[in-house]
Amino acid sequence: MRSDLEILAPVGSFESLRAAVQNGANAVYLGGKDFSARASAANFGRDELEEAVKYCHIRGVRLFVTANTIIKQNEVEDFIEYMRFLYNIDVDAVIVQDIGMAMLIKKLMPDFELHASTQMAAHSIEDVKYLKSIGFKRVVLARELTIEEIEYICKNVDVDIEVFVHGALCVCYSGECLMSSMIGNRSGNRGRCAQPCRQKYILEDEETGKIIETEGEYILSPRDLNTVEEIGRIVDAGVLSLKIEGRMKRPEYVATVVSVYRDAVERYINGEKSIVTPEEINELYTIFNRKFTRGYILDEVGLEIMNSEKPNNRGLYIGTVESYNRKSKRLKIKLENNLKKGDGINLGGGTIGRILKGNNICEEGYKGETIEIDFIGDAYIGQKVFKTSDNDLIEKARKTFDENSENVKIPLFMNFEVKIGKPPVLKVYDEDGSSVHVYGDKEAEKAIKVALSSEKAETQLKKLGNTPYKAEYIECSIDDDATIPVSMINSMRREAVERISAERVKINDRKYKFTDISYKSEPRSEEYNSYSTDEKKIRVKLKNLEQLKAVVDFDIDKIYYEDIYTFEAAKDICESNNKKIIYSAPRIMRNDDYRVFEKLEGVITEQDDVLVSSWGEIKYFTEKFGCGIRADWSLNTFNGESAEFMRKSGIKSVCLSQELNIGEIDELEEFTDIETEVCIYGYTPLMISEYCPMGVLVRDCHKEKRCSDCRKIKYSLVDSSGNRYRLSQNEFCRTTIYNSEPTMILNNIEDIENTDTDVFRLDFTIESGELTREVVKAHIEAIEENMYSADKIYERFDNITTGHFYRGVE
Repeated sequence: MRSDLEILAPVGSFESLRAAVQNGANAVYLGGKDFSARASAANFGRDELEEAVKYCHIRGVRLFVTANTIIKQNEVEDFIEYMRFLYNIDVDAVIVQDIGMAMLIKKLMPDFELHASTQMAAHSIEDVKYLKSIGFKRVVLARELTIEEIEYICKNVDVDIEVFVHGALCVCYSGECLMSSMIGNRSGNRGRCAQPCRQKYILEDEETGKIIETEGEYILSPRDLNTVEEIGRIVDAGVLSLKIEGRMKRPEYVATVVSVYRDAVERYINGEKSIVTPEEINELYTIFNRKFTRGYILDEVGLEIMNSEKPNNRGLYIGTVESYNRKSKRLKIKLENNLKKGDGINLGGGTIGRILKGNNICEEGYKGETIEIDFIGDAYIGQKVFKTSDNDLIEKARKTFDENSENVKIPLFMNFEVKIGKPPVLKVYDEDGSSVHVYGDKEAEKAIKVALSSEKAETQLKKLGNTPYKAEYIECSIDDDATIPVSMINSMRREAVERISAERVKINDRKYKFTDISYKSEPRSEEYNSYSTDEKKIRVKLKNLEQLKAVVDFDIDKIYYEDIYTFEAAKDICESNNKKIIYSAPRIMRNDDYRVFEKLEGVITEQDDVLVSSWGEIKYFTEKFGCGIRADWSLNTFNGESAEFMRKSGIKSVCLSQELNIGEIDELEEFTDIETEVCIYGYTPLMISEYCPMGVLVRDCHKEKRCSDCRKIKYSLVDSSGNRYRLSQNEFCRTTIYNSEPTMILNNIEDIENTDTDVFRLDFTIESGELTREVVKAHIEAIEENMYSADKIYERFDNITTGHFYRGVE
């Protein structure tokens, strides 16, 4: 295998850890009890974490800890204390999302390896270059990227690249989803996603009220990724790490998937024609799938990505129902795959008892046969039957990670020296540079009868039994007439194994230990903040010229404008009205998408600013246009450290995360001097996705992009409670799903006025020009303590929400 290639396995428990390591993973990722983006997984306590590091390092496996949630201000000190613990127990790397915390780790523990979580939404070479420039050793790319994009990044950036190759997909770009947060108060950015994408929705034409017919009701639910049959393409792209998703899955899943991928990769590297067997494919289907897709990474799109029929395990297709006799309670199945006694199927639950072939009772039915089983429930002719569990597969997987199993054997090299009159010495070393010398507790003597032979010594030294080691090479230097007790050789061997294990645990040679690492959050002094004033500014973010013309005459501090195709015209309008306009860049910009920014050449100058929404845009606009940079809320600024990172990077202002409550906003303000904005009005974008329900479900769009058609008609998703989520399409054929009701706190605006927030921002998306004008007017008057328009504006909406201002997220 390519020496640097990594199979990275998910670990949710110690059993899963053994399953991953014993089936060939050479790196694992897991979460502790705190700060992990899978808060509902079992996760590891501190003692377990320390044992996990020892277990992995002894067996030559790297261990990464996920701390990939955004961190509240009052959690910062606890977070750093936790990082110090991970650092001191020799965790190999930490996976983070929060930019402020990443920079703190880099400052306090410079040699602690940082991985940029997929939650950081790195979806372009510009993103990767930026993250590398600020200290990340590895970047986990967004799951939406194609193999061609990934290969281009790998060839042009000197940083470790990690990609997902198997497991669950999100319909939204990771780190950009607020749907669970806004609907159910469970934040995906805080590791508590309630998976609203796995719920039922209908698609409705807003103008006609027509319900769009779909094959299933789970129209936001993606299939599971499975790239094993073309894993060679991903290996050849130059990625370092092949990542398997599944920290919530059982250890048998981990064992099965890791084993199949490890074998497939090894076969590909060795040049074998067939890299995966039909039996292995069946094992992947049986252990868990929501239907499989090769994913965006291998060029599948639309319905090839989605499974609207069922949001949970589908199982392995084994055949169809030929008949069902309710009287005899016999179900006849035409098999297209094997079925055994004890297997589970998707009809009625439970497991298969006897299998009948005519009058014969059998243990197993084979592909091509027609069998009968005892069955109570509902079934119809032609119904597809799926195997959802397989006892033999589960048992096979369990055997690989039994507590006494040691499938991974580390080669040891031994030099054994026995000289008469001196204590024997055993030198043991491994391929990684660890070595130990063990001395016998007595001197070697001259043999009276039988001397110790090299063959006898080697036989004893090879007895490594149920340890993670094998004797690769043994060199013996023994005096001709020397002898020592066999028990001494055994004792020396055991001591050498214990000591080499201890050496292998501490592999990172950390420079900053224990009391060397300290941190305490210190609020700024009152005179430090150069921005905060009692007078609050209003800024608006607009999508089109209609909205702009409706508000350009108001007393607005600055206008953010999204449409690049009409930006030049918008700038002319603003200059005529003595207003400052700032281009607002899209949240997702893939490699080739950056070419659209050529339209801004000659329009944006060094005197202008740009509102950026991704990490790569910071680098791009600074270098390409030399303009000022302002950071939008999608960069998830959640604490003062993140805000201060922005300020020290030369960024002029930052819009705070929409998941903060008023108290948390106020607390954050004490720890930064950057100009801060808070969105106090708008239909919050809940998701941004490569999947287009309008194009796929309405127009059967495949790879061609016809988003202009999709934008002509207004569509909404409607959930089981009747909430309507408007959809919109941008120029790159990406779909945004907006909240069903706008966030607005006009009636309580004094609460946010009492914080040190500098700017109130109003974000307009689907509103008409007329409504945009009314909303801006109401907010201006509310700040001036004239609530007449504010009271009237509430009548324009069926429902409103105060967002997270009074609740926040867990």
